[in-house]
Amino acid sequence: NHRQENRCVDCNFLRAMQNYSFLQPLLILFFLMFRTAVAMTTSKDTKQGALIFLHGLGDTPAGWSDLRRNLPSFHSRLQNIEYVFPAAPQISLTINGGAVMPGWFDLFDWPIAVGSKDDKEGLLDGVKLIEDHVSKLNEKGIPSSKIMIGGFSQGGAVALLAAYRNNNEEAYAGCAALSGWLTLPEELSVSEKA
Repeated sequence: NHRQENRCVDCNFLRAMQNYSFLQPLLILFFLMFRTAVAMTTSKDTKQGALIFLHGLGDTPAGWSDLRRNLPSFHSRLQNIEYVFPAAPQISLTINGGAVMPGWFDLFDWPIAVGSKDDKEGLLDGVKLIEDHVSKLNEKGIPSSKIMIGGFSQGGAVALLAAYRNNNEEAYAGCAALSGWLTLPEELSVSEKA
């Protein structure tokens, strides 16, 4: 029975994920997003969806780019995905005495807590970068509804802000903020499409 075979594949996928508990939120969202793949009428080279994933403070895209190889090993539906791992700019960080390192935005308070000061300009630059990548993916035939955004730490904070501020015609497929936090809470006005 086809339905039982799909359940078995789903169970195997979930069992395999147990060894990667730190990636579970991302994997579960990805799995659900592509569980029912849609036949696309564009060229055979068009990907079924995309993941835009932002690294954390002091890291580089290389720190997370193994997702490109590892995610498809969990489930075949994740093989035809476009993976985008942008690099954060080199910025001066206030909490590190002005030291320059890869970061999406400046941090003024440590530890980060409710009421911590946010670097609005840096955050919005990160959101713009995500939106630019989404536009490029849209041009390749991947709709926003099949694009998942996410990130770790600072990257997760930027991805979460981008998801809440999304003003595109359609919502993103999902957002995974691993060890991220909500920034600019005083300006939070969730788009109806978010």
